[in-house]
Amino acid sequence: MGIVNFALSGNYKRFYNDLKEISKVNKKPAMMMFADTAVSTLFFGAGLQDYLNYKFYEKSYRERKTYVTIGNMAKAYEKLANIEYAPFFSNKVNFHKNFSKYTKRDFLSPDDTFENFEKFISKHNEFVVKPQVGLGGTDIIKVNANNIKNKKQFLEDIKNKKFFIEELIIQDEKWGALSPNSINTLRVMTGAINGDAKIIFAAARIGSGKTIADNFHQGGKGVLVDTETGRLVGNGIDKKLNESERSITNIKFDGFLIPYWKEIKQMVLEAALVNDKVNIVGWDVAISKNGPLIIEGNRGPGFDLVQVLLKKGTKYMLDDLLEEVKKFS
Repeated sequence: MGIVNFALSGNYKRFYNDLKEISKVNKKPAMMMFADTAVSTLFFGAGLQDYLNYKFYEKSYRERKTYVTIGNMAKAYEKLANIEYAPFFSNKVNFHKNFSKYTKRDFLSPDDTFENFEKFISKHNEFVVKPQVGLGGTDIIKVNANNIKNKKQFLEDIKNKKFFIEELIIQDEKWGALSPNSINTLRVMTGAINGDAKIIFAAARIGSGKTIADNFHQGGKGVLVDTETGRLVGNGIDKKLNESERSITNIKFDGFLIPYWKEIKQMVLEAALVNDKVNIVGWDVAISKNGPLIIEGNRGPGFDLVQVLLKKGTKYMLDDLLEEVKKFS
């Protein structure tokens, strides 16, 4: 599923129920906000979730123009996120092969042999199963090889579902303390043009502890990162825009120092130049007991986490990149 379809696959009934809850607080009729959503879609390219995430019901039209919406993002990404290289990034098996210097973990392609599968699980008793292509951290499960009753059938099921197998990440102890049952990650967004790369934005995504994925779409919390110091800034915010000062393990977010931040910055800036035909990538970075590694690179990343955490529109980020690309086109 492409990023536009992913964002527009909203449930209108659920959306209207959300508006009714908002109406209880801001006293605006839900139907009026529902009609306003159509205006936002028509003039600003906003999807249903854009309207909720960025509180467009509180924003003037001038303010809404400053936001990256699903519509104007898709248009910008026609130039910045080169569709030709979609499989280079979005197919996770391809990604492992193309960025092996930075992924730093074993994986097993679904078309691999049963013999290699047996070798893999003899080395990695616990591992992760993922879709080869997917968004939002869905369908990721942790598996213990001891619990597999029929190994040949297990591998066949993975092939049929177009999933693949990956070495389980053992988190850095200090980083994992924020939420030990999830793989907490950093989303670091880079821009790369004509052999030069820069960091545009960074945030931490701290898991809820309910799933192995930390994702913003799976109940996790986003926290802003100061890209100079590598410290978390402010409160954690979830997809429902609820804020909290502390993690589920009662560690204060604000001021928390991210381990290996210098190495993380160097790693993503190098990775961004592996294929700078794609000008903007959102890198998902984990911190293992042996240091940082890249989980995946999202060609044409979403801006929901960016704008929710910064509490403002950041269309200027895309506009600046478009201007830079023009110089070399």
